[in-house]
Amino acid sequence: MLVVVKPSCSREITEHVKWLEKEVSSRQLHCHWLYTTGQFENDVAAIQNFLGEVSMIVAIGGDGTLHLLANALANTDIAVAILPAGTGNDFARQFNFTLKQWRALVFSGRPYSIDLGKINNRFFINIAGVGFNAAVVKDMDTFQSRHKFSYIFAGIKHLISFKQISANDSSLMRIFANGKFFAAGLKAAPNAQVNNGELLMVHFKANSLLNRVWTFLLMLFYSHERSQYVSTESISEFFINEPDLLIEADGEIVGQSPALIKVCPAALKVKL
Repeated sequence: MLVVVKPSCSREITEHVKWLEKEVSSRQLHCHWLYTTGQFENDVAAIQNFLGEVSMIVAIGGDGTLHLLANALANTDIAVAILPAGTGNDFARQFNFTLKQWRALVFSGRPYSIDLGKINNRFFINIAGVGFNAAVVKDMDTFQSRHKFSYIFAGIKHLISFKQISANDSSLMRIFANGKFFAAGLKAAPNAQVNNGELLMVHFKANSLLNRVWTFLLMLFYSHERSQYVSTESISEFFINEPDLLIEADGEIVGQSPALIKVCPAALKVKL
């Protein structure tokens, strides 16, 4: 077993590590521990170095840690068990499991195949997008530390100041959803499913401040998809032709357009 941990002194991560150390010892299991560095390519390579030695990986962290594992494990038979301990835990949030249930799944859960999204050559597990959400993530990268209020602060700031996706697209953002939640709990894609072989593209067309605020208020009540300023479409792939648009995925800036965004059905095994 390999345990991949995002280094942190947070209570959630510390308690997960202590619990898992105790379980591994009592079960007399052989376990490797890998602490991530924040360097994407190095971390993916470090995880892949263990793939010949392990049959399961435990992720202690949030969406960023799962993003690493999606890229390291895509289209392999190695299953991931999740111990949510990130800022938003948006991918894990949609399953509505308790802490006790997540921990039980480490040793008793069955591996289920879920879809992944892919942006050019990079996989994502939850939600990717261009426009407003990419601007928020880029801004948050300047913060010394992230917490749930970071999303609120950066979100309100850009809700007021963000102009439009580009000179050729006056809308607010376009997201490509495998999971339902983003931004530490906003249910941006209520009808997205992780195992239906499709991504849900949600296009937020509101371009005035009043329309944006109204759309986000509707999102709090999961009603924004009925708004005239929001459209949804199930897709297997979508090409962003316009160049130089920032793209975020799973809370990370992952590149720029042009980009082909597509679904990769049943590409990752997760213990659920």
